[in-house]
Amino acid sequence: MPAGTFDLAWRQIDRHLGQDGRFAAKHVDEWVVVTRDGEEFGRFGTAVERILGMDFSPDGRYLAVAHPDTVILYDLTTKRPKALFTPPLESIRFSSDSAHLVGREDYQQVRNGRLVVIDVATGKWVASPVPPEIEVSSDPGSYWYSGSFAVFDHGDQVVAAGSDGFLHWAVGSQQLTWVPCGCGAEAGAVDRAGSLVALVIPMHNKLSLWEVAGRREQRIWALAERSPLDASPQSAYFGVEPHFTEDGKWLLLDGEEGGQVWSVPDGVRVTIASPGRN
Repeated sequence: MPAGTFDLAWRQIDRHLGQDGRFAAKHVDEWVVVTRDGEEFGRFGTAVERILGMDFSPDGRYLAVAHPDTVILYDLTTKRPKALFTPPLESIRFSSDSAHLVGREDYQQVRNGRLVVIDVATGKWVASPVPPEIEVSSDPGSYWYSGSFAVFDHGDQVVAAGSDGFLHWAVGSQQLTWVPCGCGAEAGAVDRAGSLVALVIPMHNKLSLWEVAGRREQRIWALAERSPLDASPQSAYFGVEPHFTEDGKWLLLDGEEGGQVWSVPDGVRVTIASPGRN
């Protein structure tokens, strides 16, 4: 497995690895952070049982944790917490320069909650307009949902990827732009740099890669054959989510059959054995 997928492998067992590999975290009543060699670095109390999201900053300085009522920023150099006093957020993520955080309010029945960008240095935050109701073309009666976000361009732009396409938010002008793929995608992901979006298309067993800046499909790949979930061959990739590695060069599709890793630059698939296989 390429080294860049280590963070994703750890997340499958509820552990989270920092981008530089120096720290890993696991939540057991509190956040336990260990160093690369397995030594305990520190314990960061949360006083809550339910954690909505977390992320290490790419520069290795911070651990951000989304609580039910706010976001807490733990400085890994001083081990001190700082409350950012934001709205309750889910699926938080740092920008690639570690200067900003992006998250989303709770899902609201037929639409996503507002997107929120936080300035890490000042704690100031700005929220988007409430996203529109977007019905998924391949599943009438279902609505677009995103759990993958990226903030970039010095906090001025946000992309949220999900079923059927992605949403772009120009923070300064407060303009939301829906970019549909028209391909029947069920799940999507955006890389941390906010430059690429990957969409899984179960009904055709395909993976679509989009360029955010040009808002166009860059390439499409045929996914490997796998056993369907039920009698329909189109169900083989339902529920499978894509994940970019930190450097954006590899794309991982999780799943019960060991997952798949694709090289983004050249589209070559790397075969990974299922857990427990030699």
